[in-house]
Amino acid sequence: MPYLLGIDVGTSSTKSELFDLEGNSVAVAQEEYPIISPKVGYAEEDPENGWWKASQDTVKEALKISKVNPKEILGVCVSGTNACIPVDREGKALTNAIMQLDNRSIKYAEKIREKVGEETVFKITGNRIASGTFLAPTILWIKENMPKVFEKTYKFMVPTGFITMKLTGKYTIDLSRCSTTLLYKIGKEKGWSHELCQMLDIPIEKLPESYISKEIVGEVCDEASKRTGLAKGTPVVAGCMDTVGAAVGSAILDEGEAFYTLGTLGRFCCCISEPKFDKRFINICHAIEDRWLAMALMQGGGLSMRWFRDELATEAIEKAKIYGKSAYQIIDEEAEKVPAGSKGIIFLPYLSGEKSPIWDPYARGVLFGFTAMHRRGEIARAVMEGVAYSLRHNIEVFEEAGFSIPRIKVGGGGVKSRLWRKIITDVTGKKVEVTRMLATETFGDALIAGLGVKAYKSVDEIKKMVEIEEELVPDAENHKRYTRMFKLYKRIYDHLREDFVELSNIEVS
Repeated sequence: MPYLLGIDVGTSSTKSELFDLEGNSVAVAQEEYPIISPKVGYAEEDPENGWWKASQDTVKEALKISKVNPKEILGVCVSGTNACIPVDREGKALTNAIMQLDNRSIKYAEKIREKVGEETVFKITGNRIASGTFLAPTILWIKENMPKVFEKTYKFMVPTGFITMKLTGKYTIDLSRCSTTLLYKIGKEKGWSHELCQMLDIPIEKLPESYISKEIVGEVCDEASKRTGLAKGTPVVAGCMDTVGAAVGSAILDEGEAFYTLGTLGRFCCCISEPKFDKRFINICHAIEDRWLAMALMQGGGLSMRWFRDELATEAIEKAKIYGKSAYQIIDEEAEKVPAGSKGIIFLPYLSGEKSPIWDPYARGVLFGFTAMHRRGEIARAVMEGVAYSLRHNIEVFEEAGFSIPRIKVGGGGVKSRLWRKIITDVTGKKVEVTRMLATETFGDALIAGLGVKAYKSVDEIKKMVEIEEELVPDAENHKRYTRMFKLYKRIYDHLREDFVELSNIEVS
């Protein structure tokens, strides 16, 4: 039986998953790595010993578990988080990857605003000017602060392109990641903007060649075959950003369909069929031609719960080892005993600043209202609720922009928690559909690979493969309580906005 391989290079871990052509998961392997923070506001990862090592390890593990003959794998697709990686002509990373959670390029976003102008950038790229999420400010930071690295850089890569390069030797970028560079035209006419590159003095030859996600860009090379166990010559498609993989894996392919992926970061998206962009969102090319996604990016999704696990729930980690569970299951069991509203605790999940909808790189995480009487389970539930409040905040903005959102498909590692998916339903007041395949990124990757190698004839064929496992309806009483808490959630940020800026100035002084 033939198979397809999806590799998702996430912010916290890399996952490799094998699927058969009917969409059944055959084997999966996952490996975590750390976020490196050498300074306050900095977020880096090691692309060689982090992503590439994890990709090799997880692919080998998936092959071992499945006992699949590598020659039976028809194609490979990589999706990934967002970061900037300068590489040399040999494909070696010249520095750690600068992640989208990183805030060092804030001033360079402002320089672009002063030199080019918000409206000009939006007209060309379909997006607002912001640091972290978009590569251009980071490239300018490297140019000014690491001039030798800038000079040696052959191409500025993103995680998807970096791993695809390691597999094939080709330096590429897919259209969805082109959308998050602030250097690419994403409307009906597509291509690198010579105008913006010239105005910002970024050599266009340092940018990789762009492709549609499903286009085959190369084959697994001899070195990659030895390192991963994949068969030499296996086709590799251009890949996509993780959000686009999740969109395909959730069958979000037509106008107006909405989904939420709760990974390390939270992403809420609506599919659009015309390039009519709103600068309150991040606008990106879909993996499907003549489709785009309007996306709200929330930086404190699963990252918030991982922080809670690692810093406040070490006892849960130890219990998990004893009982053969995950630490998150132990945390869930404690949080399930707590009523909606977490007995008055409100969590602002701005652990790395925030993108949508407040667009504030200075924002910080806040635990509001806790007392000496509160226990760990109440804080855990408050963290889950805070992430759900951030989703509701973004849904409000989408509805103000004219989107109709009666229901939401959800996927991602965070919604393995039945409690968290219920909290999302009650906080937002929306009907929630949980996809059978929660690993929507790797599933979507496999489907994109299938389209690229012609294992599937059309998009309609892959729609049928996405199944709904559970439908949730909001509890009216819980929603009423959460609505009161949500108003306070927004007001807390408004009261602290100027204080966040002042705090950042104290840190750097």
